[in-house]
Amino acid sequence: MNKKRKFRTLLSLTVLPIAVLGVFNFEALRSFCTLNYLGLIKVPFLVGELSEPPDYFTEKNAQIFEEEAGVLRIKKGVWNIDHPIILDGSLTISQGTTLNFAPNSYLIVRGALTALGSKLNPIKIQGQTGRLWKGIYVYGAESPSQLENVVISDTNALVDGYLKLSGGVTFYQSNVAIENTVFYGSQAEDGLNIISSEFSLKNTRFENMRSDALDSDFSQGAIKDSNFSSIGGDAIDFSGSKSWVEYPHIYNVRDKAISAGENSTVNVLGGYVKSVGVAAASKDGSVVDIVDTRIEDVSLFGLMTYVKKPSYSYPTLNAYNLSWGEDVSKQASNNWIRQAGTVLTIDGVNVPEKNLNVKALYKGKVMSK
Repeated sequence: MNKKRKFRTLLSLTVLPIAVLGVFNFEALRSFCTLNYLGLIKVPFLVGELSEPPDYFTEKNAQIFEEEAGVLRIKKGVWNIDHPIILDGSLTISQGTTLNFAPNSYLIVRGALTALGSKLNPIKIQGQTGRLWKGIYVYGAESPSQLENVVISDTNALVDGYLKLSGGVTFYQSNVAIENTVFYGSQAEDGLNIISSEFSLKNTRFENMRSDALDSDFSQGAIKDSNFSSIGGDAIDFSGSKSWVEYPHIYNVRDKAISAGENSTVNVLGGYVKSVGVAAASKDGSVVDIVDTRIEDVSLFGLMTYVKKPSYSYPTLNAYNLSWGEDVSKQASNNWIRQAGTVLTIDGVNVPEKNLNVKALYKGKVMSK
């Protein structure tokens, strides 16, 4: 282990736990430590078979690959993948291709992933005969990844040796544009996890997720005209991120439709939120503006501001021109709740503060994990 890795290991085992636990109120330090920790645990060569040279994986699957302008391409066809594939370079998947992954297999790309299907010939990436598989990890790409008209289903978290990811699909330090794509049936903690990257999502659908659908960590980007339904955790979870969410359609979410934490800045315009635990929550130093959105049928609260991690400053949520169900002016006792010290305004007017037992909330039916 070289000196740099020794330093990062020491950093992860000493400073990081202190920062995460909130002993020091140094938010910049915590972010720095967290990113270094993420870098440490996401180093592929530490993982069992990943120590094989990249050529090993292409040679083992020579029939499905071709090279185009120095970039590997998976040929059009229906391919059964029975073991992990690790590529030290960018990858293109041909239009109309179906990849069926065995339960212990996965795809890791150190570079850009390009998968451009069409409405008539989508790209399908899935488990064999509906079984779970270990998903996709894209990291360290110098150019943006592109996914369009792709269906990704049946993913579980990528856990193999020292590599332990929470996402069924993960982009780490890899910018990505996703359009007309479906994420379905993930059993991972996060269906899609974007870390330290810039992103755009348009006309993308998340459906039937065991836990969170989309998790943005220390990233920035836009989510437009996208749908989230049958989500067992949060529909969209932001940590240390900046994002614009435009015209979302969010249905049947057990926890929060939109959750902003750890100094996130989130703007929500329009859209429709129905049958959720919480429509929008701002916590731990975050700022959320939500405008022209329709909210209907919340089981806990429509809007929330509270502090979960005491080392952060008080959050803010500003709501303008919201409608509540069929009646634009409808008021209910659970439309909103503002923890003492936080800021929550409705059309420019502060709502009353209330005492809020946050620990009890996270043990309740809606927000417990």
